Amino acid sequence: MTHVRVPVLLKQSLCVAALLALLVVAAPAAQAYEVWITDQSDTGKESGGFLHIYDGAKLAANPVSAKPLQTIDLSGEINKFCEDATKKAVRRPHMLFFNAAQDHVILSFLSGHVLFMDAATKKPEACLSMGKNAHAAWPTPDQKMAITANIAEKKFIRIWTDYAAHKYSFDPEKDVLNLAALENGERPDTSPICPITESSSQYAFVTLRGGGLLVLDVTATPLKVVATLDNNQIHPAGCGGIQAGGTMYINSGGGWPIAPLSYDIYALDISNLPKAISVKLVSQRDDQFADSHGMASVGRYVWGADRAGNNVEIIDTVSNLSVGAIDLETSANADPAPDLMDTAPDGQYVFVSLRGPSPLTGNDKDAHNAMGMIPGVGVIHVDEGGRVGHYKGQATVTNLKDGKETADVHGIAVRK
Repeated sequence: MTHVRVPVLLKQSLCVAALLALLVVAAPAAQAYEVWITDQSDTGKESGGFLHIYDGAKLAANPVSAKPLQTIDLSGEINKFCEDATKKAVRRPHMLFFNAAQDHVILSFLSGHVLFMDAATKKPEACLSMGKNAHAAWPTPDQKMAITANIAEKKFIRIWTDYAAHKYSFDPEKDVLNLAALENGERPDTSPICPITESSSQYAFVTLRGGGLLVLDVTATPLKVVATLDNNQIHPAGCGGIQAGGTMYINSGGGWPIAPLSYDIYALDISNLPKAISVKLVSQRDDQFADSHGMASVGRYVWGADRAGNNVEIIDTVSNLSVGAIDLETSANADPAPDLMDTAPDGQYVFVSLRGPSPLTGNDKDAHNAMGMIPGVGVIHVDEGGRVGHYKGQATVTNLKDGKETADVHGIAVRK
């Protein structure tokens, strides 16, 4: 019998190769996910808008070349569905959220509609009219409610949601609160901007156009205000909200005559609700060309987008200190105007909506706080658990009309 001697180094190499092969086979597949964005520009006659859906992994890997998996023109089937239900056309798809099960999407329109859609089939299930405006419809984690802000008519609306039964409803008498009745010298304009929900599904933190904050018990009937902050404590028109344990981080924002530019990030101690609430100013850029809007949770950090300053600030929730910022300006897009954000399921990427040269909402005509150059969705790689991020670039969105770019990307959400 002939014996072949295998060199030790070759043996080791073969062992390592075999081990790597086993690891590759045993490694769990990365979780697939989608990135949904809204384009507020018209696609019909004073109606419609676009809903673009991306493969999240492909978008993250190469944002510059990424194309949507699907684009839905909201002036088509969706508009007909909503017109049949509400007798008016949909326009300006503004914000979108997924329910906790990730099987339904909630899309709010500035035309006053709130649309509930099956996230897998993309088929509409209900379209409700909130009146003249529906700025945001925020789901509760228990999946029982979608809390809606009607800026134009200063109304706070609770929609009851039963996703399994495909039932969505609200009682105009029991589920609508007139916030105009709560105006005073410390809260001069109670138009609700964003009704931010929290982990227990009991409270909503309502940011106000004129500054101040209302905390409502959304499980009570009638709806009950349990805590308030005035406009000296909370500056006007914030929309971001991220919870970290017993702390809710919110912001102020610009784009309104009362506050063309505004950038503040606050930490609210909500651990003693409904008895008490306290507030701490964490970051402020009042001396800069700055406008805070969207926020995202990234590990132990809160990221806040500055759509005027073109960067994303990073707040450490342990120390409540700003630890840095990510510059989004590039040679390809010198004015990205980052707006809203969401995080990939594995926490490795943050996606941010980028406004265009024709912002349709949230933009002061003199300050140009929300005006950008090239609309689209930007991709930030997360490093050091969220303490640092590196901008990878953007996928461009376009809606040209007579040679003019009208696309205006705003809402964004990640679906697992």
